[in-house]
Amino acid sequence: MTTQQYDLAVLGSGPGGYVAAIRAAQLGMNVAIIERAELGGICLNWGCIPTKALLKSAQVFNDMKSADKFGIQINGDVQPDFNAVITRSREVAARMSKGIAFLLKKNNISVFNGFGKLTEKKTITITNNT
Repeated sequence: MTTQQYDLAVLGSGPGGYVAAIRAAQLGMNVAIIERAELGGICLNWGCIPTKALLKSAQVFNDMKSADKFGIQINGDVQPDFNAVITRSREVAARMSKGIAFLLKKNNISVFNGFGKLTEKKTITITNNT
């Protein structure tokens, strides 16, 4: 078992976690983030952001279907490619997760993959995603 000391350990790298970690590091703290899945948490990887990407594709599709109202003629049928829509959604999430990884590295924040659990006062034990 390895023991390391930090001024602040953040459990979870979602929108609240990674922002808090970065700000603490900017204020001079030695910071660690413990994340059991992808950086950015559920919101960035499976919830809010991918959903917004899907909604944007639906909006573009809808705009294309009613382009004539804007004085734009589209010859031919406008059809969604659901595989491409989903691929784009996943790519948006992956790009944002990589951006968070960059910011954490830039701010010298240690990242630990696993499940963090407070086991005693001022002690967090990290297990392998259990």
